[in-house]
Amino acid sequence: MLEVMAKHDNICNQVHLPLQAGSDRILKRMNRSYTSTEFLNLVDKIKDYMPDCSITTDVIVGFPGETEEEFCETLSISEKVKFNFAYMFKYSERPGTKAAEYDNQLPEDIKQNRLEKLIDLQSSITLKNNMEKINSIQYVLIEKESKKSKKYWSGRTDGNTWVIIKKKEESIKQVVPVKINDAKGVTLFGDSLTNEELLYETN
Repeated sequence: MLEVMAKHDNICNQVHLPLQAGSDRILKRMNRSYTSTEFLNLVDKIKDYMPDCSITTDVIVGFPGETEEEFCETLSISEKVKFNFAYMFKYSERPGTKAAEYDNQLPEDIKQNRLEKLIDLQSSITLKNNMEKINSIQYVLIEKESKKSKKYWSGRTDGNTWVIIKKKEESIKQVVPVKINDAKGVTLFGDSLTNEELLYETN
């Protein structure tokens, strides 16, 4: 799959790779078939094929029995990989699942505290990743009008990052070159380029 993605420009340059937890013991309790080392090796392999590939993930904190040290292992992997975006959740008990039968459920305040720490870390990583794209040229698929203003388009890069651009002559479903000039949170901001402007920027 990575060979095909690296070879073809019309495939998005993004991989969603669920981590779930950074602790091997917790991964085993979750019934996951991989270890943290195998996960990191796969990240390295993705980057070997596509150095600029956007990697997103899912993480659950506060799984039954998770210690503070094991939670810190999750933070450590997040810092190593520098995910472009993450869907982050605190564990919630679901009747009928094996995890719901564990007797070492964590208190709600501990789960919430860990979730907030992870969100803070990931938010800073995402913003830093996006700030590094300022002054770069990204090819953006225009998807819809911006929710905040009809004067702006909302679209995505090939790494699946949202970009807001001021309307010119573009249209929905069109892919346009955009020079990024700002980043806030998970969103990039920029201006679309004409062919002449693109030629000037790339020479």
